[in-house]
Amino acid sequence: MPIELYIFALIIIAYGSLITIAIFGFSRLDRTFKVNNIEKSSDFISIVISARNEADQIQQCIQQIDKQEFPKQDFEVIIVDDASDDQTFEIAQQTLEQLNISFKLIRQVAHQGKKQNLALAIAQAKGSVIITSDADVVYRHPKWLFTISNYFNSFSPNMLVMPIDYKIQPGLLPTFQIFENIALTGITSGYTGIQNPFICNGANLAFKKSAFEFVSGYHTHLNLSSGEDVFLMESIRKIDRSSIHYVLSRELIVETIPIKNFKVFVNQRIRWASKTKHNANPLNAFVGFIILTTNLLIPVLVVESIKQSLTTSYLAIFVFTKLIFDFLLLLLAADYLGKRKYMWYFFVFQSVYWIYALIIGFGSLFIKPYWKGKKIN
Repeated sequence: MPIELYIFALIIIAYGSLITIAIFGFSRLDRTFKVNNIEKSSDFISIVISARNEADQIQQCIQQIDKQEFPKQDFEVIIVDDASDDQTFEIAQQTLEQLNISFKLIRQVAHQGKKQNLALAIAQAKGSVIITSDADVVYRHPKWLFTISNYFNSFSPNMLVMPIDYKIQPGLLPTFQIFENIALTGITSGYTGIQNPFICNGANLAFKKSAFEFVSGYHTHLNLSSGEDVFLMESIRKIDRSSIHYVLSRELIVETIPIKNFKVFVNQRIRWASKTKHNANPLNAFVGFIILTTNLLIPVLVVESIKQSLTTSYLAIFVFTKLIFDFLLLLLAADYLGKRKYMWYFFVFQSVYWIYALIIGFGSLFIKPYWKGKKIN
């Protein structure tokens, strides 16, 4: 039997183990946490946002914060405009001044990058709990802040990892992003559920300011343009991984707008994937490697089928096994996000995902992507 089959057998075993662990972790997460209305929060909350060229979304982003059913005296909003080329600052200023919420609006005269902007905002924040968000978040449940506050009051985590979702938009690329996010939600929540978190999203992330300061904030990785969320998680994880939580509460889900431009989309994903090579946690690199190599199974199966090779049946079994593992995890995550109808796209997604995974995986090793007109280091 060819040595390649033994290699792929080991890879599919490793892949199946990773997904099984994620499913197990997902099953351990709290599904019973309920929001209790409170008159006074024990923690003042600071919501910090770095915005660059978000004139189309910034007003809706702010309004979604203003609509929160939470005492306005118990939170503030700090927005740092990163030298936008459009009217982001002016729209944000006009919107904030019309609302009855405490805010700070800072304008950078030169591009600094998201990490520097958030560090500046957090240094000025009054809150004992910090929430980082993105300016293109256009939906938050009215009890989003209540849920976060309640959870910190009840369990006092150092970090609370929270889900994002995408607004439903027509088109293949938005649909692909929704399905990809279902997969990321399954992995993120599952591994946090076994107290071994390794990925998160800064568009919806909460943490104690004391924990942020204890690990020196973003200073251990300030030289990198991206990855403020994952690298901060890694710093807190080294202190106490059990203090990083995830809870299956739909009130915590926020929605953003999917990218409609394919080139911009690829640059963003390469930027995300490029964090892995700078992360000291070996789990990130291992998971990335296993996912990349497992997705090689599909093109190898196609080639071997054309050649009518004797290995075709074995490879088909490996691919079928991968599909079963994927389906089970995706079904759990899709149900949580309220996106079960997207499971009809499962086979379409699987048929193209291997191409995408290879492009992004190898691209992250050699390409320095552009993001909003700036080259990312």
